[in-house]
Amino acid sequence: MSDFEGQPSKMSDEELLWLVRHKVRKAIILAVGEEGRIGATALKQKLGISTGSLYYNLRQMSQLITQDDKKNYILTEDGLRIYRTLTAKNDSEAAPKLSKTAELLSSVFFPMWLFSPIYESKVVASVLGPLSLFVLVFVALAGRHELFMLNIRPAVPLNHFSFALSLGFTYLSGFLVLTFFSYLFSGRFRSASSALKQLQNSRLRTTLVEAGKLLSSFSVALLPMGLVPGLSVVDRVLQTSLLSNIFLRDTLIVLSQTMSIFLISAAVAYAKKMRWQTSMGVALAYFYLSNLVNYVSLPQV
Repeated sequence: MSDFEGQPSKMSDEELLWLVRHKVRKAIILAVGEEGRIGATALKQKLGISTGSLYYNLRQMSQLITQDDKKNYILTEDGLRIYRTLTAKNDSEAAPKLSKTAELLSSVFFPMWLFSPIYESKVVASVLGPLSLFVLVFVALAGRHELFMLNIRPAVPLNHFSFALSLGFTYLSGFLVLTFFSYLFSGRFRSASSALKQLQNSRLRTTLVEAGKLLSSFSVALLPMGLVPGLSVVDRVLQTSLLSNIFLRDTLIVLSQTMSIFLISAAVAYAKKMRWQTSMGVALAYFYLSNLVNYVSLPQV
């Protein structure tokens, strides 16, 4: 049988179709469907992809593709159903394509392409996440600001312990809230007991890898929050006092929050295989919770 074990719980057809939106996974399922059964070497040569890319994507598609006794890849019942859906779409009249302007706006405001390398390569995930965190920390410290969830606030005088505590809480809350609301909004939540059972059935290593990739994507999504601290450094060096204008400062904070919300939404959509409307709901839930916690934690005057 299949070498791919310890995968997430069974996905719906909608989630499976979302999964094969990726061009490599779509090419794999179409190739296996056309051949009926095919070996790993022949499949790799047919698609012209690396061994690592092939096996990574096959693991993601364990519900769609399995192996027979001779280690040839074949489609499962779910795979056959999705394959027929894909080929039916190819044979039917093509839907109207988005204009170049619409495609450009989609790629800018919902940049799922930005997070694809993180989920396709462990090396990229292990480098891009820490690098993004380093840049954010460097800019925030230089600008004498601290990040608290999706809020950036002045830290004068700068307390390094408070800075680290706030940053740690941001990442911990981000991971927990995004994971919880993604599961809640996905429609797979039935009861607390069923959720615990699914968690127990998942492999620890797989869970940790996916958690690491989500945190790496979260680091990238938080980069816009360095806008105000970065401008604060420029403001101090050039002695322009631009950020002393409260309206301008608040506008820049809202702009950076908006950019991070869109990036978080794209990251969640790619990571959890969700529609953009649902992932945006997850991102907004984190934003509203961020503002609530920030309001409660600030000293009242």
